[in-house]
Amino acid sequence: MYALTGSDFRKELTADAFISVCNNNLFPLGEMKQTILESYDGGIAKYKAIFNSVNLTLLLSLDKKDKIEVFLFKQYEDENKKKNYKVSSSNTLSTPLDREVDSAVQPYINLQATAGLSIGILRNGKTTFYGYGETARGNRQIPNDHTIFEIGSISKTFTAILLALAVDDGKAKLDDPVNKYLPDSIPPLEYEGVPVTLETMSNHSSGIPRMPSNFPMTDPGNPYKDYDVNDLFSFYKNFKLTRKPGTKYEYSNLAVGTLGVILEKIDHEKYAALIKQYICKPLGMNETEEFLQKKDSSHFAKGYNEDGAYNSQWDFKALQSAGSIRSTAFDLIKYAEANLGDAPPNLWKAIQLTHNITFTEGNTKVGLGWHYIKPGNDEVLFHNGETGGYHSNLAINTNKKFAVVILSNCSRGTEDVGKQIMKWLEENN
Repeated sequence: MYALTGSDFRKELTADAFISVCNNNLFPLGEMKQTILESYDGGIAKYKAIFNSVNLTLLLSLDKKDKIEVFLFKQYEDENKKKNYKVSSSNTLSTPLDREVDSAVQPYINLQATAGLSIGILRNGKTTFYGYGETARGNRQIPNDHTIFEIGSISKTFTAILLALAVDDGKAKLDDPVNKYLPDSIPPLEYEGVPVTLETMSNHSSGIPRMPSNFPMTDPGNPYKDYDVNDLFSFYKNFKLTRKPGTKYEYSNLAVGTLGVILEKIDHEKYAALIKQYICKPLGMNETEEFLQKKDSSHFAKGYNEDGAYNSQWDFKALQSAGSIRSTAFDLIKYAEANLGDAPPNLWKAIQLTHNITFTEGNTKVGLGWHYIKPGNDEVLFHNGETGGYHSNLAINTNKKFAVVILSNCSRGTEDVGKQIMKWLEENN
């Protein structure tokens, strides 16, 4: 069995350790009678594993060489188990939109694992907000439009705007090789003479993997907190590309995280300050921060993982531009309005650049940071985000001028909720 595992798995667990785990924890359970696939997300399959005396959850994934990368058993929780009480909400069910939102939300918010939702909808120039559940289990406080959540990878679209601003200001070019901005000690990041560029870092076609091989997993509840710039540059000193940049899509937190480090060098300022100066202040987004202010801590929703257990907030060092921002539905509706043209001229020019499709592979279309999806018939701008205790969803229909923001303080995905609402808005615009 160990012979089927890949190099990343073996870095975490030696053969002797694996044998010990199997002998002491797995084999005593007896025959595994059945496995039932329950979900497949981010390359990881989740199975219900049925043994003689117990049911467990099995997480399984393969690496690029079809070797086992994740092989993990944990206590089984029925992911479809429902709450045994009525969830509180600010939705008055007064309009067709209210009722459609409620229809989309109920299957999600009634899951036992989920906690709260803050939803913002921009339609016909007007905004509507909805809150469901609780900002923390048992506190009976319904999230509102000013409740703060971690927005995870939606941060990547902010990073893309910073890149576009640098390009528009003549500080950088999209086709600049990234080595131009990295220490001289890092070998050329290229394959067969084709370099990694700022553009391919932003559109996930650089050939740089999702995560670095020297990423420490000492704290799964807060995994990014110890990975600093020295670790990042150390990784690149020994990294070699395996394909030409610009030829294949591979979502990469590492690439966009590195892009943030580069933008800090270009603008001689920290990422948090760049976001505030160039995006949040011009748009009046006063509730959007990388680091929470003391005055905002009481508005910060408590996060829970996909099984409903408490998960600490995530802290970032070197890779903050991939997912460190915290925001509210109120501010993200302002952000959506900006992406529909309501922004100062120089910022709107940069935003438009991020919308331009820079990479296509099959049904995958990517601008700078933004992805394009089709929840209905229309192609819309989209990005979601996930941290240990939060899930976020932002979709913008630039043709019919509406947008949906969904923020959850549970890492369980909200995509189905968002797609249903977006499709209804498209049909009833």
